[in-house]
Amino acid sequence: MTKYDLVAIDIDGTLVNDLHEITPAVATAVKRIVDSGSRVVLCTGRPYPGAKRYMEELELTQEGDYIINYHGALVQRTDTGEVVINHQLTHDEMLEWQAIVDAENVSFQAVSEDGVFTEAVDFTPTHLVEPYVNTMSLHVRKLSELNPDQLYSKFIMKDDVARIDKLAAAIPDDMHERFTIIRSMDDSIEVLHKEASKGRTLKELIDHLGIPRERIMTIGDSGNDIDMVEFGGLGVAMGNAVPEVLAVADVVTSTNNEDGVAEAINRYFFGE
Repeated sequence: MTKYDLVAIDIDGTLVNDLHEITPAVATAVKRIVDSGSRVVLCTGRPYPGAKRYMEELELTQEGDYIINYHGALVQRTDTGEVVINHQLTHDEMLEWQAIVDAENVSFQAVSEDGVFTEAVDFTPTHLVEPYVNTMSLHVRKLSELNPDQLYSKFIMKDDVARIDKLAAAIPDDMHERFTIIRSMDDSIEVLHKEASKGRTLKELIDHLGIPRERIMTIGDSGNDIDMVEFGGLGVAMGNAVPEVLAVADVVTSTNNEDGVAEAINRYFFGE
């Protein structure tokens, strides 16, 4: 019997190297977990379309497979796309954030299952990162005129670092209390439902599956992985992890460019 029933793995900076590739060593290690009868759940800030290639490459699209995406806003079955846990944002919340962001002259995008919505018309490569990387459609619309019943998985503000620094300082204290606010990169801020984070949503998923906390292993590297790594029965920080992840991890593995996920699985899951 293996020590862990589920291994939760971040994608960018963890599962994939800096070329956004899953190396053969990592793919083999993940397959060994599945073959042993345990689950692998990818936990990512990406939407379902942006993670699909990796799910398919690892064959994590079978009945009973799940993905945690949008930093924990959604949990979906990977065989059907069905949403099983949902922490989304409303139209009114989107307009509230848009007003704060517009006052600082920062790019604002609202992301839903229907695509990425923005009022920006003077596009730069910065504006196109989210739809391009995640193969999502981009809609230029007046946001106040969108369907008021529309729900959003996250809001993203992506601009040059100086503007994002200024915006971060301008966010009112009550917004920090009402929402989950993530700065996973220096040039972006992402806003989620208050109940949405990788760690909290992972807890909901394992409760749904009947798996105790001590029988999960978590692996991550960035700011949005902190509570997930801390929550794991064994929390693993990548060698390239930010200091905050290293501080809460139980163990540290090699970097994402050195097959760190494979090393962690082989050493701590299989005891080799």
